[in-house]
Amino acid sequence: MSSRIHKLHGQIDTVIAYLSPFLQLANCHMVEFLTDDHWNTLLPCKLREYLDRCDLNDAVEQFWRFAEGKYTDDNELSKWVQETRNHCLAVDNEYCLSTDQLQEHIRLWGGDERSEVRISEFMNSKKSYEVQTMSRLVASLSTACKSTHCVEAGGGRGHLLVALSLAYHLPSLTIDCDERTLASARKRVNIIQKQWHAIAKRIKDGNEESILGSFNSDLHRFAMNFITNDTDLVEIVREKFPEHSHSDVKLLLTGLHTCGNLGPASLRLFVRSPQTSALLTVPCCYHLLTEDVDEMIFDVFQRDYGDSKWGQGFPMSERLRGYNLGRNARMLAAQSMDRVVHNRQLPDKSLLYRALLQVIIKKHLPNLPVTEGKLKGISSKCQDFNEYFKMADSLLKLGLESLPETYLTDMHTNMDCQWKKIVLFYLVRLCLAQIIENVILSDRLLYLFENGFLKSYLVKLFDPVLSPRCHSIVAVR
Repeated sequence: MSSRIHKLHGQIDTVIAYLSPFLQLANCHMVEFLTDDHWNTLLPCKLREYLDRCDLNDAVEQFWRFAEGKYTDDNELSKWVQETRNHCLAVDNEYCLSTDQLQEHIRLWGGDERSEVRISEFMNSKKSYEVQTMSRLVASLSTACKSTHCVEAGGGRGHLLVALSLAYHLPSLTIDCDERTLASARKRVNIIQKQWHAIAKRIKDGNEESILGSFNSDLHRFAMNFITNDTDLVEIVREKFPEHSHSDVKLLLTGLHTCGNLGPASLRLFVRSPQTSALLTVPCCYHLLTEDVDEMIFDVFQRDYGDSKWGQGFPMSERLRGYNLGRNARMLAAQSMDRVVHNRQLPDKSLLYRALLQVIIKKHLPNLPVTEGKLKGISSKCQDFNEYFKMADSLLKLGLESLPETYLTDMHTNMDCQWKKIVLFYLVRLCLAQIIENVILSDRLLYLFENGFLKSYLVKLFDPVLSPRCHSIVAVR
C-alpha cells in the first residue's frame, strides 16, 4: 500500500472518530431547537454548563477571538473551537496544497505558468475573482497534461471557459443540462467577446496591462447534456468540434462549483476515461449529494431525491463504504465559518421565531405537516414575534388566530434567554461545518488514490471569506 494512501487512511479515521459522536448535533434542525430541547440534549455537558454561566455578548466576543486563533483564555469554549479547528482541512504540503504549491507541482510535471487575467464586467466581484484565480491554474495544468480541449461540467453561464478560450486560446466546451441557461450563456459570451479588449486585463507582477492581439471567438462552444457516470465526453467533444474529429483528443475536465452529485460524477468520468488527462474541479451543494441515510435517525426533513444515473454521491471510497453523514450535516458543511467570523455575523431572529412557532404547532396541531418554503423571508417583514405568528398563521392556514393574546405574551417571557441559547448553539454547531467538508473532500481524494491516481490533491484555491467553497480537487493521469 502506498504510504500516501496509508497516511490518508489514518487522517480520515482520526477525523471520523472525532466527528461521529457529534453527528446528531450536526443533523439537528433549528426548527426543533425548543421542542426537542437541543440545548440540553445535544451540546457537550461541560461546554453547555460553561455557556450557561456566560453573558451572551461576552460569550460571542470570546467566540470571535477563538475562531481567529486568539486563544487568550483556557475555558470550555476555547477548547471546543481549538479541537474542531484541528480537524479541519489545512494546507499541509501532503494532501492539501496552496495555489503556489500547485503551480510548483505543475512545473515539475512539465507545465508552464500562465499569468492571471481579470475580467471586469459581466460578472459579479466574487465570480470575477474565482475565474481570475482558477482559469490561470487550469490553463497552466493543460500545458502539463498536454490537453487538446477543456471540458466544463455543469458550466452554467460559461464564465470560466470564456476566459480559457479568449485569454489562453484553449478549445473549450461548456456542458450543461438546461437549454435556457445555455441560451443565456451564449448571448453573454458573445457580448464578452465583443468587449474583450476593453474589459480584460492581464496581470503581471501585480500590475494590469491590456491584452493585445486577436483571438478566435469560435474556440468556446456549448453542449446540452445531462452528465452521468456513463457520459462519453470524448464523443461530445468530437461532435461539437467536428474539425478535430480525426485528431487525438485529450481532455482536461473542470468545473467551477460542480453541484451535488455532479462532483462525484466528474471524478468517476476522469477515472474511467483514458482520454481525460487531468481534472480540476471545485465542488459545492453537498446537501444535494445522494447518500444511503436512515432518515429516521438523522434527518426529519429527508426526502427521496436519489437518482440511479449518478451513483452514490457519498461516500465514494471503499474505505468509507457504509458510513453516513446525513443531509443536515452535509447542508451544514456548506456554511462558511470563515465568512461568519469575518463579518461577525449572528443568526437571524427568524431562527428564534420559527422555533417558538414550532412550540405552538406541536401543542395545538401536533400532526400538521409544515411546508418550510412558505415561511421564507417573512421575519424581515415583522417587528416582533406577534407579527411573525399572525403572518405565519395566515400563510400556513393554521387556524390559530383565536389564541388569546396572553398566550403569545407568555411566549415572550423567556425570549432573551432562548435567544442567547440559539445564538451560542448556532455558533458552536457551526464549528463542525468544515470538519464535515473535510470528510467529504478527503473521501473523494481517497477514491482517486484507490483507483491508482496518486498525483491527486486537494487545493485551497480561493479565499474562504470571498468564496466559501474554496477547495478544489486536482488529479493528473
